[in-house]
Amino acid sequence: MIIFAPLIPLLAIAIAAPVADDEKCRPTQTTYTTKYDNLPFVEPGPNPIPSPYNGLNYKTFQVDQYDGFIPPTSGNQWTMAFGGSGNISVPDSPPKQIFELDSFSYACVSGVPQPECAISMWGWKESGRLIKRVIKFPRLDPGHPIEDFKMNATKFGGEWRDLKSVGFSIARADNGGDMFGGLALDDVKYTVTQRKC
Repeated sequence: MIIFAPLIPLLAIAIAAPVADDEKCRPTQTTYTTKYDNLPFVEPGPNPIPSPYNGLNYKTFQVDQYDGFIPPTSGNQWTMAFGGSGNISVPDSPPKQIFELDSFSYACVSGVPQPECAISMWGWKESGRLIKRVIKFPRLDPGHPIEDFKMNATKFGGEWRDLKSVGFSIARADNGGDMFGGLALDDVKYTVTQRKC
């Protein structure tokens, strides 16, 4: 027992040092469900999303309000890429930021009738790797009550983490032709991670 007593203070020092470094370098994470209802909207626009907004930058997306056609999932505002393509990314500053995409509601908005819409997504990871996914929004036919038209929702798996940026583009699902409409997103849920070391 006496032989091991001098080692106890040395073991305490060896164990304490990595814990202190680990605390200093521990990343911070913030999860958001972005609804866009607290952003100003003026008619006529434009109504760009401020950068950064809830930890992310938006390119070509704007704030838009419910106009009686397809309602947002929550509240009365959503974000819309009027040309059908846009980008969402973490800011360059502070450095060492990434995000994980969890879910969102979406709609292609070009009126009625509207063909089935293919929404292509590209995720650029911190490693430089590119991932892709296509989701579809159904065709909208005339003769339905306006209440039948709703946003769809989708979730994302673990491959949609460690992202620097996500890009979107819409096209006709049947032939890849132009949709001449917008891409609406609402209730976008994601987690931003800020590493300190």
